[in-house]
Amino acid sequence: MDKIPTDIIVYAVIAGALLLWLRSVLGTRGSSDRQRPNPFTLPGGMPAPATAGAPAATPNVATSPVDAAMVQIALADRGFDTNRFLENAKDSFAAIVAAFADGDREKLKDKLTPDVYAGFESSITAREAAGQKAMTEVLSIRDADVIDAKLDGRMASITLRIKADESYALHDATGKLIAGHPDRVVTMTDVWTFTRDVKSSDARWLVSRTRDDVKEKEAPTLPEAGISA
Repeated sequence: MDKIPTDIIVYAVIAGALLLWLRSVLGTRGSSDRQRPNPFTLPGGMPAPATAGAPAATPNVATSPVDAAMVQIALADRGFDTNRFLENAKDSFAAIVAAFADGDREKLKDKLTPDVYAGFESSITAREAAGQKAMTEVLSIRDADVIDAKLDGRMASITLRIKADESYALHDATGKLIAGHPDRVVTMTDVWTFTRDVKSSDARWLVSRTRDDVKEKEAPTLPEAGISA
């Protein structure tokens, strides 16, 4: 029987020692040991959807009637942008409040539907006949939230609840302060509806209805006008 070369015996001893050392360092993984997570498995053990081919399904999301109407308006008017609409609506609100106090009929005509303008103009005329002077300034608009929206054929309407900090004063013909105070800040909450023909080249949203949402004492009073949107 041939004698096993010494160098082979030495290599075998070294290999055995290395195996014993690795086993002591790494150990053996039992059934309770944590395994590296499978990148193709979702939490809970569900397999991840395949990315090749059709996109993954999305969960059902409940859509409110207001949200659905806003989508309809955006589809009918490709240039419609909610954020831009809200910013323009807030600017119009401040401008209309100031124009009403100043009796600026031309500015009001440009921003109100005819029936709403008629209500504002009537109030201005009565105030002027009494010799009264009004001052109203919108200091800041806290919120402008969409509370209703609809698309009826070509006509889109969006109703906002607007909360604003305002200063207001009303003087009689002699200059006596009879309501409000120029240095007092009052928080007003109004509900206004803006309307537009989405197929018209006229991009303006006109105010088609105004009403107070919260009655405040010693606060500016705007006419409640317009038809229900």
